[in-house]
Amino acid sequence: MFNLKHLLAVLVLLSSQYLVAGDYQQPSAPLMQVLQQPKMVDSRLSANGIYLAVMTPISSPSIASLASEEVKLAGLRLAPKSLSQSRPKKRYSHISLVNLDNQEQHFINPSAGAIANVRFSPNSQYLSYIAINESAANLFLYSIKNGQTRQLNNTPLNAVFGANYQWSHDSSAILTTLAVASITEPSTTIGPNISQAFGERAPRRTYQDLLQNRQDEVQFEQLATSQLALLSLKGAHKQIGSPGITVHYKLSPNDQFILLKQIRPPYSHIVKYRDFAHHVELYSATGTYLKAFAHIDSGELRPAGADSVNTGPRLIHWRQDKPDTLAFVTALDKGDGEQEFPLRDRLQTLNAPFNGAAQTIATTPWRINSVKWTDSNTLLLTEKNNNEKKLRVSSLDLSTGNTLKLWYEKSIRDIYQHPGTLVYRAQNTGVALVETHKGKVIHFGKGASPEGLKPFLKQTDLTNHVSEPLWQSAKDKLEQVVHVVSLSPLRLVIKREDAISPPQLVLFNQQDSTEHLIYQPPQTLSAYQGMTRQLITYQRADGLPLSGMLYLPKDYRKEHGPLPLLMWAYPREYKNANVAAQVAFSANQYQSISAKGPVPYVAKGFAVFDKVSMPIVGEGKNNPNDSFRDQLVANAKAAIDTLSDMGVADPERVAIGGHSYGAFMVANLLAHSDLFKAGIARSGAYNRSLTPFGFQYEKRNYWEAPDLYQQMSPFTHADKIDEPLLIIHGEMDANSGTYPMQSTRLFNAIRGLGGKARLVMLPFESHSYVAQESLQHMLWEQEQWLKKNLQP
Repeated sequence: MFNLKHLLAVLVLLSSQYLVAGDYQQPSAPLMQVLQQPKMVDSRLSANGIYLAVMTPISSPSIASLASEEVKLAGLRLAPKSLSQSRPKKRYSHISLVNLDNQEQHFINPSAGAIANVRFSPNSQYLSYIAINESAANLFLYSIKNGQTRQLNNTPLNAVFGANYQWSHDSSAILTTLAVASITEPSTTIGPNISQAFGERAPRRTYQDLLQNRQDEVQFEQLATSQLALLSLKGAHKQIGSPGITVHYKLSPNDQFILLKQIRPPYSHIVKYRDFAHHVELYSATGTYLKAFAHIDSGELRPAGADSVNTGPRLIHWRQDKPDTLAFVTALDKGDGEQEFPLRDRLQTLNAPFNGAAQTIATTPWRINSVKWTDSNTLLLTEKNNNEKKLRVSSLDLSTGNTLKLWYEKSIRDIYQHPGTLVYRAQNTGVALVETHKGKVIHFGKGASPEGLKPFLKQTDLTNHVSEPLWQSAKDKLEQVVHVVSLSPLRLVIKREDAISPPQLVLFNQQDSTEHLIYQPPQTLSAYQGMTRQLITYQRADGLPLSGMLYLPKDYRKEHGPLPLLMWAYPREYKNANVAAQVAFSANQYQSISAKGPVPYVAKGFAVFDKVSMPIVGEGKNNPNDSFRDQLVANAKAAIDTLSDMGVADPERVAIGGHSYGAFMVANLLAHSDLFKAGIARSGAYNRSLTPFGFQYEKRNYWEAPDLYQQMSPFTHADKIDEPLLIIHGEMDANSGTYPMQSTRLFNAIRGLGGKARLVMLPFESHSYVAQESLQHMLWEQEQWLKKNLQP
């Protein structure tokens, strides 16, 4: 007899095809190992080169911590009780202080909260950090001499715009923002929310967590208003100006003046706080207001285009090689990078007392991206041309005039020509400048080349561009410079690893070839020992060189037969086919396995092809995306054909996966090819009409290229997605364009059209998942999906 109980059971079974609610799941033991491995430590070097602070990152938080009280305002996610950011990129549990001269170590284990922004004082006598707990953010000083820790502030900090502070250059005080009066409940007055358009273009990307109404504006003001203060190490606290929404502040090199940037109303509802209108003012270090330097309009009406900027001064900073000189950049083309102008930008300086005319240092035909000051009266100026995807760096001898001398020019994505990181050195004044040695700049990098990574430390003469190697990685290891302790004798802190040993920190002295181990991580990935890794190079049908990293299970041999294959990729646009073919690889690199990548599934018997080349090339007048779909399919086919011909992959059992723009790629490949048995798409955007003012490097808007937006949108072609698709998304995704509804709409379309899909929405997660429970469940979902769809 078919009773009510049976009917309810059938209804539950039917509904479960579309909506499944349940507990967090855990993956199998090998995948759990990946989550339990320790993160690589970070480090800071003191100015005198004697001390190294080694910081241990906090591992993935619990979902309960993500579920704590949080407000979303002006592109920020805030913990209102502690007046800090609720989702910081990195915080630390403790610090190990290492004396590089005698190898002594001291451990700092603060009980006041998670550690953020660890710094040495300019005189190397103190280690400072901000500790953040549920109720407050506070600034602490650790005295290296006596080993004592004390809290410097009496009033809690306001860390809404980050855990920020600045040491005075004489090490006598710290400049930071303090909390003001207690926060009251926002007004509950309800009224209409009105927006207006006055005939001016406002082509902004699609952002989330923006201000939406007057109540949001009031709450933003209450949380973000702080009091800038100079906190003396002797106990005196000097307030600078009045409370305001302070987003940036900087002491002059002589500690006499303060540059202050504050947001002022009206507040925008279509851009993040960084693009709000703001005022730039100057104060004395005693707190006296001096003058208004600039008013910067809201970025709402900034012209379209990647090379467009706001009018008015930008990149405002203190010239680091002078005691009290401001430097700033202004646009010569009204900020419109889409219009033809012979000159784009002008670099100027203004000396104290800031009442005279600004002096022009240089003018440039490309947009100025950064300015670096050296210890030899020379500056290094970086220009970018985003439309052409190029950058160049020039030097300027300030003693001889204003003629820029080109150092190098390259494609933005060209890793083979990248000179690496410039070395800075603290001066007697406490100011750090780009170090020059006998008129040559010092720089270190990974040394990417067609033969693999060859990390280096070099000095380059800017007058003739001749480089001289100072240090090179060993051939049987991958060694990379982390810190240059001294040049004479050459002492380096290097990160060293090989194919079977995880990265360690080592102090190397070239003069006597001695070494001292600073940090040695444990090996925790026993399930992956014996896994093989190989760089595979091959060609697309049109001859474009491609590559990917192939991982095979322990003890696998070709005579065992082809394996099910998981491919993982991320499309990138290029204007140069040669650059698109470049790879960054070292056979000596230790395989640190990320839970967010595909490699964990090697332990489950899959072949994994990671970092698969997915170049989208448009040379000359051709735009890369004009042939996006065709190039995407051609890339994928070349990869599958190569591994199939090698005999390691079964072409009938291939899954494709990706995150963000990689998820967009996955949905397109399933819609426009029959190369794959299944797909995994995480945190993607699938309907480009919902990102109408551009996406990735596509600068054309929807109305300029409607056919392109429709052709590239897998949502438009959901009826062609006839392979099973696992869709995962964070319910609180804050990334531009990847609204959570992008995934729900695609899933609903596939379901409505009779396709096969599974939608997993992760509570409280943003664009990249961080909670332990979320990562475990993500791994479990992917494990079950691959098992169901690829394994016989």
